Amino acid sequence: MLNKPDSLGTKASINPVSRITPVLAVDTIGSITQELGDRATQLNKGQEYIAHVLSKAGDAAYNVKVEGGDAKGVILKMELGSAAQPGQTLLLRYIHENPTPTFLLLSPPTNDAGSTADISPAAQLIGHILKKADSDGVSTRFEAASIVTHAPNNAHAVARDLKHAVSNSGLFYESHLSELLQSNQALATVRQEPQNQANFPLAGLMSQQLAILENQRMSWHGEIWPGQKMDWDVYLQQKEADNSQHACQQQSAEDRPIASEITLHLPHLGKVTARLSIIDGRMRIGILAEQTQTIDSLESQKLSLAKAIEKNGQQLDRLTITHHE
Repeated sequence: MLNKPDSLGTKASINPVSRITPVLAVDTIGSITQELGDRATQLNKGQEYIAHVLSKAGDAAYNVKVEGGDAKGVILKMELGSAAQPGQTLLLRYIHENPTPTFLLLSPPTNDAGSTADISPAAQLIGHILKKADSDGVSTRFEAASIVTHAPNNAHAVARDLKHAVSNSGLFYESHLSELLQSNQALATVRQEPQNQANFPLAGLMSQQLAILENQRMSWHGEIWPGQKMDWDVYLQQKEADNSQHACQQQSAEDRPIASEITLHLPHLGKVTARLSIIDGRMRIGILAEQTQTIDSLESQKLSLAKAIEKNGQQLDRLTITHHE
């Protein structure tokens, strides 16, 4: 679990196939916090980088130089655990810069001089599973195996059944285990998830879990009701900046609204996409359609839809109907 930021950066632990968050620039720079962010954002998302463990900086912390980003590289302080030693080499993949620059450890620490570092059996198993998923060409989009609901005319039933389908997909299994330990989740429910089923192909599911973590986006595809396919994405959205003193500051994940996007190819209306987000407690909805006749039909029902949303207790900030680009 990440510790809260100190005055110079963010401190994090590091394990194989876990996140690495840079903490503190240790070379001489003008404004430590600002320049660290500026230099780290020069790294390319998804690209792999070689990093060298330079020196010990605490009980389990080390000064690490990440090659790339600029001519000098970026020197950061990272929690590497007791297995690391100065002179060892790491292979990292840059994940994202928001809310802080974050890396994924692709290999255990190795020493160019010949010393070795052990990696746990669990980490070796995860690495093997991810390699298999990559070689099998597994999609990062989750593919539902069964029909979600048989009551398409009942909006409450559709919402309930969709929530159940996603919750029991296995994508959030580790979160449910944590809730189980806190007595907020039933053991019988957890046992129904794919991870506890015999002969279930875990490689693809695990790669999809990591894709959600890396991209902050869940992509789901399946049969929402008999004969009707649906694409559903849930992701963190950039919050619109205002003219206040915080407008230019980098947003943390907690400050960014969650957006939901659903796409259906309907028999009579054609392709229709609904984009929904809630910002500061107010809902914004954008509906896009390919067919002109569909747009006209939706426009005629726009006022009724707005009233229904507000009657349901939601504050509607904006409802737009436009042509699909």
